[in-house]
Amino acid sequence: MEHGTEADRAAIEKIVVAEDAAWNNGDAVAYSRAISKDCVFTNIFGAVFAGHAGFEAQHARIFSTIYRGTRLRQTIDHMRFIRSDVAIVDTSAEVTGIQALAPGLQAHNGALLTKLLQVFVKDDGAWKIVSYHNVDVKAAPKAP
Repeated sequence: MEHGTEADRAAIEKIVVAEDAAWNNGDAVAYSRAISKDCVFTNIFGAVFAGHAGFEAQHARIFSTIYRGTRLRQTIDHMRFIRSDVAIVDTSAEVTGIQALAPGLQAHNGALLTKLLQVFVKDDGAWKIVSYHNVDVKAAPKAP
């Protein structure tokens, strides 16, 4: 059963677009704007950070180092409302402009591809991200 309104869908889509813009500007404060104070964030290496401050600090670090000057483009693959105030959003993300990939990551035509799952909760009329889980896409196995 679908519980989300068109306005809810649009509000969440706007947050995802804002994430891309903030990343592309290297702005950790803006990138963290929709993160709840108690969000749990798992990055592509499996490291876990708890809370808004940890999320923002980690992104400030990567925006000034390994992802400096990179570009993010997300596509919403799936948005499911569990209740009228809870939505699970899956995106495919592409990061371009990376100078050197960290060990264990693979480029796909020069881009880092990830799958990002974000859980949104609507509180006092505003959508906030309470869980953010990012995994990198590995190359598809070659046919025998």
